Amino acid sequence: MRRGSCFIWILSLVLTFASAPGLAELHNFRLIPDESQIVTKLKDPFGGIVNGSLRIRQGEARGDIDRLQEGGSVTLVIDTASYNSNIGLRDQDVHEYYLEVQQYPVIRFDSTGIQKIERPRTPKDPWQITVRGRLVLHGAQREVLVPLRLLYQAKKIIAQGNLRLVLEDFNIKIPTLLFLKAGNQVDVDFRIVGERQP
Repeated sequence: MRRGSCFIWILSLVLTFASAPGLAELHNFRLIPDESQIVTKLKDPFGGIVNGSLRIRQGEARGDIDRLQEGGSVTLVIDTASYNSNIGLRDQDVHEYYLEVQQYPVIRFDSTGIQKIERPRTPKDPWQITVRGRLVLHGAQREVLVPLRLLYQAKKIIAQGNLRLVLEDFNIKIPTLLFLKAGNQVDVDFRIVGERQP
């Protein structure tokens, strides 16, 4: 009788601790470069829009879906030499004179917290999240806020959003052509896919 009640007491204690918020399950996601996309838009000196793309080299996201604000994090490394606008001479200039890929081979983002979070109404709806983090680009480090929509599936996450960066904030020269200057702002649209790790 004593053994039975002792066993039940221990079992209830174990179940209580296993379901405690502090012991919630932490999920790790490896970002998938081939399924992710980063697109840039910049005004050229004649007022047109130059579309370019960049490739993720590596990255990961971590967090407990029930406690994202307390412990969610993301790290992203982007290959600067992957910049491609489908115009060879332009891309060569961007690599050599503006991104200076030999000296600055990567762009890096490390989150420092989650500023805002809105849970979805249904499992099919996205989370609305604003991530705060450090962006290192062209040797300069700046804090940025990144609003995004996050879809959470059984084995994958998909984050989509956009932000605007000012080139001068990162010591990047403004492209010129025949004494005409291009825009000083670049719009970045992204779709980043991560796969849950065992």
